[in-house]
Amino acid sequence: MIVPNPKASVVMPYRKALYSQDSGVNFRNLILFGVLIATFVFFLPRSSFASSDTNSDIEAQVRSTIGEIYRARLPDSRLNVTVNPINRTLSLTPCNHPLNVELPFASGERVTAKVSCQSPRQWSLFVTARVQQFIDVVTARRPIPRNSTIQASALTLSERDVTRLRGDYFTRLQDVAGQTARTPIDNAEVISPRALEATLAVKRGDQVNLVVQKGGLIIRTKGIALEDGHLNEQIDVRNLRSGRELRGRVTAPGTVSME
Repeated sequence: MIVPNPKASVVMPYRKALYSQDSGVNFRNLILFGVLIATFVFFLPRSSFASSDTNSDIEAQVRSTIGEIYRARLPDSRLNVTVNPINRTLSLTPCNHPLNVELPFASGERVTAKVSCQSPRQWSLFVTARVQQFIDVVTARRPIPRNSTIQASALTLSERDVTRLRGDYFTRLQDVAGQTARTPIDNAEVISPRALEATLAVKRGDQVNLVVQKGGLIIRTKGIALEDGHLNEQIDVRNLRSGRELRGRVTAPGTVSME
């Protein structure tokens, strides 16, 4: 009695499928194709990998340089730097020395950096990035009417991306409190110097203290302001006792010193 070989029954269909031209899948071609792919990957130019590493180094150096410059301006700020990827098709020779990164216009949200290498082969390119720099600035806690004196209770500190702000801003409440709103200020609005004007220390028609100092002697009397005046401005006043018109400097609210 002949006992069939179980291995033979399994191997024969595989071999038939491998060498048969009528098979739905040509296993010989699949094997040859796999060998070609493996050979291609093995002999892939190493320059493509080196270029990828060089691009990553450039992006890291640009990010670091931008961070150093922006943090030097505002040390207490929170900074986000997003460097746009470099074209991966560029074949850049790795630099033997530290890359030279220049930021001709390092202000605002959009930044363009010029990156250059001197050896072993000279090349240069421009890399763009987006910067966000957050810091606490003075904002309005509530609407502030025009021509009103700004109270400290109407102010607060809020974190803002200063790269997107137009114009200057304040970081200390005391620099704004006491000044006059030149224009209406909305709730949560960042307060800029353009929206403010110094509050008058003396208004025309106000009764003021006139101070005259001669050596160690200080004489005080009353007068009337003949014009408006800010701190350190000179204005005309009238001495209530003598009726004489004098010119003095506003040294404090309601006080004019004779020189």
